[in-house]
Amino acid sequence: SANNNEFQKILLAHSFSWWGVQTMNVYMFFYVSTKIAGLDESAMQSVNSWAFLVRDLVGAILPVLVLNVIAKRRGMTLTHTVSILLMAIGYGLIWAFGSQIIVFFAALCIVGIGWASLVSLPFAIMSEKVDQSKMGLYMGIFNLSVVLPQLVASFKMGEVVNAAADKSIIFAICAVCLLVSGVLWAFVKNDK
Repeated sequence: SANNNEFQKILLAHSFSWWGVQTMNVYMFFYVSTKIAGLDESAMQSVNSWAFLVRDLVGAILPVLVLNVIAKRRGMTLTHTVSILLMAIGYGLIWAFGSQIIVFFAALCIVGIGWASLVSLPFAIMSEKVDQSKMGLYMGIFNLSVVLPQLVASFKMGEVVNAAADKSIIFAICAVCLLVSGVLWAFVKNDK
């Protein structure tokens, strides 16, 4: 049915989001420790911790204050698509200019916009598109679109990151995954 087709589009789009996000989650310390100059071990750990705090803080505050309002006006899918594309831009900025610590943290704020959307909108979008009487089944399958990409990122991306001389590849992978995700989300019907 049309709804199953929409559900499959959501799974594919959502998978690429998580592939990118998990690549950052697992490998960011390699980036911080090799790309941001002038940090001792303690400062590297501090920058790494602050990076996640910045992203997560934006991710916690934005849905309540901004994203839900925009989603009501413009539709959840459109709001999520734009947020994911902004996240791709944030990752791209880190890939290109993130060795400058100011750019690194500013870009993480942009990444936080996509993170805010990722933790708040996809489930709501999915639940509107599926047969409510089979919600448990759909939720289980939907969760695989998070878990399987995380496994791929955790295991396969390790080989890529370890083999790369330039650890910027971490954020190139993140940017490409989120860009692909944003393009795929654009094909999901908006709820407006």
